[in-house]
Parts: sequence; C-alpha cells; structure tokens
Amino acid sequence: MRRFLVLLALAASTYPLQVLHSATAGGDPVITAAGDIAQAGEPSAQQRQTARLVLSSDPTAALTLGDNQYSDGELADFMASYDPTWGRFKSITRPVPGNHDYHTAAADGYFDYFGPRAHRSNGGYYSFELGAWHLVAVNSGPGSISDEQLAWIRRDLRRSDATCELAYWHHPRWSSGTAHGSDEDMADLWRLLFRQGVDVVLNGHEHNYERFAPLSPSGHPAPRTGIREFVVGTGGAGSYPFGDPIAGSQRRITDVFGVLQMTLHNHGYAWSFVGANGTVRDHGRHGCHS
Repeated sequence: MRRFLVLLALAASTYPLQVLHSATAGGDPVITAAGDIAQAGEPSAQQRQTARLVLSSDPTAALTLGDNQYSDGELADFMASYDPTWGRFKSITRPVPGNHDYHTAAADGYFDYFGPRAHRSNGGYYSFELGAWHLVAVNSGPGSISDEQLAWIRRDLRRSDATCELAYWHHPRWSSGTAHGSDEDMADLWRLLFRQGVDVVLNGHEHNYERFAPLSPSGHPAPRTGIREFVVGTGGAGSYPFGDPIAGSQRRITDVFGVLQMTLHNHGYAWSFVGANGTVRDHGRHGCHS
C-alpha cells in the first residue's frame, strides 16, 4: 500500500522541531539513511542505484549522513549531480553536512541547496519527532562539535519524552575503517548521548558499512545501556577498506553501495542494509532502552 506523508513544519523562528507523520499500513514509520553520496559531474551509476533504493522503500524520511556532494560541496555540483538523483525525494530529506560540504565557505552550497530543511540559522542542527521516536540531526561537518551545540543537544534530549531516540551525523565515533577510523573528537558527544539514553547513532565518512553492538562511552559492549552505531558511508562516492575489527564490531561490508532501511516501532527498531542490486546484506531487530 502506498505510504502517504503529512509534513508539519514549525515556523523558522520557533524551536527547530519538526513533526512527521506516516499513515502506513502497519502504522510504523520507515527511514532510509546513507552518506557520502554524489560525485562531481555527471551522476554516477552507483548514486543513481542508491537513489532508486530510497524511492522503492517509500520512506517517511530519508536521512543523509554528510558529504552529500563531492568534492567541494559547490551549489553548481549539487544541482548537476545530487539533484537529478537524491534530489528526487528532497521534500522528505532530513540532511546533515559532512566535511566535504564544508569545502565551500560556511558550507554555503549545502545550505543553499537544502534551504530551510538544513536549518542554517540554528547552526545546521535540529530535531524532529517520527512516530514514537525523537531524532536529533547533529552538525559535525567542520570536523568538530562546539560546546554550544552540545549544550543544545543536552537541552533538546532532556525535553524529549519519546520512547526511543536516534542521533545522526557524519564523523563516526567508532569505525574499523582504515581511511578515517574512530573519531576521538566525537567522544564528548557519545558520552552525552549515552547519559541521555539514546538508542541508535547513524554516521557516514568511512565509505563502507559497519554495524556495532550497543557500546558504552569507552567502546565496550553494553547490551542494556549502550548505543548501537551504524556506519553507512555507502551512498555512491567510492569504497574504503577495513582493518582489523575493533571491539563491538558485528558486521562489516565494503565495495557495496546501498542504504540502511529502518522501521521505527513503538519500543524498538528493525534494520536492513540493502545493496544497490536490491540484495539484503544485513538485517536484524532490537528493542529500545525504555
């Protein structure tokens, strides 16, 4: 059955919270996610394929995980490459920037392309509700997160009374990849999210797919209280290799372009990582903390 979407956006001058409702057959919203998407120039075959995966999923919201447009995030490149592919579902896209989006001054290409949905006036970070879930879009695009943004995230999560919570941004705290690996600059953010009881984190930056067990701030598995991280840098812009798996790594896939699909249930979530040929390469389900 076709999914009908009603998007209710608050005025730009109010608290940057958006509420999305999805009238699906089962009643549970679906999101898709990937980062590291569009190469400069003519759209690549792989980004066309991942865009088709998003469209065929008919999601309530499509999350981008940064580095939306290579190599320098110029608006002209967004229009020439990103827009004909992932721009087809721009109306339901909830983006975050990456470091390549910041190769233009102040990420102007990114903010000009996505317009109000990128929340430039709020620093590029924002939150919204989706079913029983509260989602926080974090701006790690410059490669760090300011104290001001951390304070905003803390206040935002304390306001939330959602059953389940998810945060997403570009640079992964944990990664077995060899191009970038685990990012110590995200440690304070991970500790904050852990203290606030966040259930899931989605990242890009490493051009591969990796799923972790729920982890504590020290990177040790914490089945009851930890945060599960998915690295999904598989939107179309090349692939990176893995080194030896770090603690908590449960599934690693490289040289496969694809998107993460998640169904957000009232007390948990189900996930599938779907490759560009439509093959499910990883799947599972888990409950939320509360």
